[in-house]
Amino acid sequence: MTFAVGIFDLFSFAVPGAVQLSLLVYVLDRLGVVHVAALTSAPGALLVAGAVVASYLLGHLFHPLAAQLNRFRPRRDAEEARQEFIAGVPQARDRAYVRANPALLVAAAELHDKDAAGEIVRMRAQSVMLRNIAFAFTMATVVALVQTATGPHRVIAAGAAALSLLGAVGALGSGRKVWHMSRIKTLEICYWIPDIDETFAAETPVVGTEK
Repeated sequence: MTFAVGIFDLFSFAVPGAVQLSLLVYVLDRLGVVHVAALTSAPGALLVAGAVVASYLLGHLFHPLAAQLNRFRPRRDAEEARQEFIAGVPQARDRAYVRANPALLVAAAELHDKDAAGEIVRMRAQSVMLRNIAFAFTMATVVALVQTATGPHRVIAAGAAALSLLGAVGALGSGRKVWHMSRIKTLEICYWIPDIDETFAAETPVVGTEK
């Protein structure tokens, strides 16, 4: 039996989960629940396997909580991506596919050319990864603020809180940008799919008319 981890799982769950695992181990070590020295004495292969599995599970566990960050800084609207694409490729302005549902366009790109669509999937996975890492940095900010209040290394903890907050804001902003670029990339790839306009023409409302 083989176990395969896709690119979306790797970027979206495993990588942020590794950051969350590091933070969790640090907190547990500070509380005296877990001792890092004892963990490092375990067999190397077992330690690595456990860390990988734990990272993946933590990534899934905290994913719904990380998704709530979109409420504070929502992703850019799909219409912005359409307008930016049309500004660069004006000959696509009247094509039906441009106004189609972005999720359906991704599916169409995957059916047409999986390798080309893989770039879209990679960008979306990176966007989710950055958002989930932003959540981990937010939790790190909370931990650092608690240490700032309780000591003993308050100056270092305050600096760590500031850096973690900057990391959270930066990661969330970068995630929004990458998701926006993935939408533009989707429109660019679908531009070259034969007969795609005929597929969406019947479903796309004409601009200026009532739905």
